[in-house]
Amino acid sequence: MGRPSPGWSSCLRHGPVLLLPLLLSALCSSWRAAAQAQAPPPPPQTEPTEAAAVNAILGKLGLSAPASWNISGNPCSGAATDDTPLDDNPNFNPAIKCDCTDQNGTLCHVTRLKINSLDAAGPIPEELRNLTHLIKLYVLSTSSLKSVHQQNHCSPTKEQCYTHGVFTGLIKY
Repeated sequence: MGRPSPGWSSCLRHGPVLLLPLLLSALCSSWRAAAQAQAPPPPPQTEPTEAAAVNAILGKLGLSAPASWNISGNPCSGAATDDTPLDDNPNFNPAIKCDCTDQNGTLCHVTRLKINSLDAAGPIPEELRNLTHLIKLYVLSTSSLKSVHQQNHCSPTKEQCYTHGVFTGLIKY
C-alpha cells in the first residue's frame, strides 16, 4: 500500500472542519423537532360568534364572568371546560359549560348557560340565538327576564332548554 493520494489526505486534514457544519445542522434539527414535539398544543378557542354572544348576554344583563372561567379572554376556558359542576354550585354563577371537541379539539361551543339568583332583569338578549349549540339554559330564582322577541332561542335539534324564573312574553322553542 502506498501513500494516499493528495485528494485523500486533503479530506483527512480538512474532513472534521467540513463535517462540523453538517453535524451542527443535524443536531439543531433534532433539538428543534424535540422542542416542537414537547410544546403543548394551543388551547381550544370559543367559536367567535358564541364568544361575542356570551359577552353581550352578560353585558346586557349587567353581569360579568367570574374569575373561575373566561380566565384568558376566551369564555370557554377554566371551569367552563373542566369537571366543575354547574348545578347547585353558587361559586360558579353566572356560568357556562363548553364542548371543545369540534375541529380536532381546537374549537369550543357553549352548551350550557346559567344565571341563578342574580336579579338579572330586562329583555332576554337577542344574542342568545347565536348560541346554536346550547342544550341547557338555567335561569333560576329571582331573575326576571322578558322575551320581547318571539323567536327560537334554542336549537330545536338539541335537548329542550330548561328555564325557571319570572318571565313575561313568549319564549318559543
